[in-house]
Amino acid sequence: MEDPRDSEVFLRRLRRRVSLHERQLIDLAYRLSKYAHRGQTRDGGERYFDHPKSVALILIDELQIYDADMIITALLHDVVEDTWMLSHKDVALIFGTRVARMVKLLTKDRNPTAVQKLRYLKRIAAADEDVRIIKLADRLHNVRTLSTCSADKISRNLNETCDVFVPMAQKTNPYLAEQLRKACAEITEG
Repeated sequence: MEDPRDSEVFLRRLRRRVSLHERQLIDLAYRLSKYAHRGQTRDGGERYFDHPKSVALILIDELQIYDADMIITALLHDVVEDTWMLSHKDVALIFGTRVARMVKLLTKDRNPTAVQKLRYLKRIAAADEDVRIIKLADRLHNVRTLSTCSADKISRNLNETCDVFVPMAQKTNPYLAEQLRKACAEITEG
């Protein structure tokens, strides 16, 4: 069970980096995401909320990105897609149009067809850099945690990462490109 002070520890990373108002909004996004994903688990059995939290931490700790809207989006990127907690309209009302736009671009259709998945990937590739960075951080965390997935899912994710996300990262952020290659190699060799 997570200590209720964990959001305080998370927010401490942002002190002197974002305004008090921005920290309050990030804290709200943290709490909404945690509540929305309650009871959900990932393939390895870990609680789902650890994923969006980890994506936000990649932005903060590894990329030194302190853009409050990007951090909020990272925390909320799966809430509309995987829960019934918030709609895109709710996100816009609470967090503003930039966050709502980024969350909407990152939201996949539920149970997408191959055509919908391809449209989604093209939409991400054509998106602004902030959206691509969040998606690449999302993919990086997914690849780093692939070892608990089925062999089929590992294979699909590694292929898609190498074919789609590494080239996207090479154009977007060299650090993310290198980390994606490294994470894929560790899975392949492990």
